[in-house]
Amino acid sequence: MADNKGLDPHMIPKLNAFTKKLHRDVYPAVDPNRPEHSQAGKVVVITGASRGLGRFSFAVSFARAGAKGIALLGRSAEDLAETEKLVGETNPETPVHSIAVSVTDAAGVEKAFDEIVERFGVPHVLVNNAGAMASADTIFDSDIESWWETQEVNVKGTLIATKAFLRKVGPAPSAPTTIINLTSGASIGAIPRLSSYSISKMVNTKLTQYLQVEHPTITSVCIDPGVVETSWTDKEALAFLLPLGRDTFELVGAVGVWVASGDKSFLSGRYLSINWDVEELEARKEEIVEKDLLTLFHRGGFGGPDRVVV
Repeated sequence: MADNKGLDPHMIPKLNAFTKKLHRDVYPAVDPNRPEHSQAGKVVVITGASRGLGRFSFAVSFARAGAKGIALLGRSAEDLAETEKLVGETNPETPVHSIAVSVTDAAGVEKAFDEIVERFGVPHVLVNNAGAMASADTIFDSDIESWWETQEVNVKGTLIATKAFLRKVGPAPSAPTTIINLTSGASIGAIPRLSSYSISKMVNTKLTQYLQVEHPTITSVCIDPGVVETSWTDKEALAFLLPLGRDTFELVGAVGVWVASGDKSFLSGRYLSINWDVEELEARKEEIVEKDLLTLFHRGGFGGPDRVVV
């Protein structure tokens, strides 16, 4: 199947396939309305909730799953109000609270989490969705400040929100606790003009691995949201993705809810694409853990008893 530009619109999920069956829209196994995916009793915190995936994917899907409370963090109070309205329309029984704050403001984020605990209680799920792509140039042409701004939001912002969350839930919470970090397929390859963004997302993937090692009772998963038509795909550097933007907001959010449902510890510290069939993943969970799949690793060679040091 090809579009009018001669591109297979499914080329990216096919190239990145870990499962035989791939999805680009919600399917029964990840439907947030299913009883086994209920988020009843859980407090969910979503950063970058003023637009895009934060609004149309995660806020809507966790509302559909009946979360006890949803806290929305973002820079624009006006835009957050629109997300809050959408959550209310999706599920009037799910309380929602918006806090205008930048994830790069450590003191502001700490205060926001104090407010969340006071309003809803200790949170159970953190979705580190806030992201930026300030720089979209080659390394030679890039502006250093713009290049670094992407790191400030995507890396430092994720770290700040994560630490604030960990301080509330404790280093080894007994209640089911989930951290979802947003990564990107760009973190795997080397797309020209996307060095800052790609590197920042690779760091988030590695940060997720560290969370699993240091906080093994918390399920920490790095989600690649595929190719969704957002304001980002309008950027010149990402224009090539427009014909490939077949993944839906609903699928991204549904996979997020699935990760936060039941025991998904076999995926903790790992990379997960929203396109992969979750039933196949479940069937391979022992293999994934035993072979330490879906993590960053060196593709060259690995040591062994036959190696000689000279």
